[in-house]
Amino acid sequence: MIKGEKTEISPVGQELLATWALKTALMCQLMQDASVRNLPPSHYKELFQDRKPSRQMRVFAAYMRSPRYEPGVSPLEYRSIPSEASFHAPDGAAHKLWGVVVTLRIGYAVLQLMCVGPVGYNYEVKPAGFAPYARQIWPARDTTSWPPQPLESIDELDQFADPLKSPKVVL
Repeated sequence: MIKGEKTEISPVGQELLATWALKTALMCQLMQDASVRNLPPSHYKELFQDRKPSRQMRVFAAYMRSPRYEPGVSPLEYRSIPSEASFHAPDGAAHKLWGVVVTLRIGYAVLQLMCVGPVGYNYEVKPAGFAPYARQIWPARDTTSWPPQPLESIDELDQFADPLKSPKVVL
């Protein structure tokens, strides 16, 4: 995937790839200042105990040719974007939601982790505008082919990396 080669990803492979993406995101987070560590600390414990991402997490795989930044091509990117929201249930109770989207791009492979809480909050992601660009790999589903249609520009990567801000994604 890093080299942009076509592949089939079995459910077992999807779990391994999602686990690797979570481990890598958590390690990248440790290199950040503590004030910008967006993934909850519980993910370290859950990964150690379960050896796979939590059910609270969604992981997607996308494809992009290496974008050109000044002064040249960037082979690796890490982005972590937090979000918060509040809503009132039909019974009037107030609820606070938080979300974190971590996007890793290594070569041609773009891996995105999305986590919405509080813990136990059940959600589905409907990436309407990004459906041709991404394959859900966690929770694992049937064998999937990769690569999907490529993200073509840095602007498309920016929208994909911050889907909670984009009207193309519905939780």
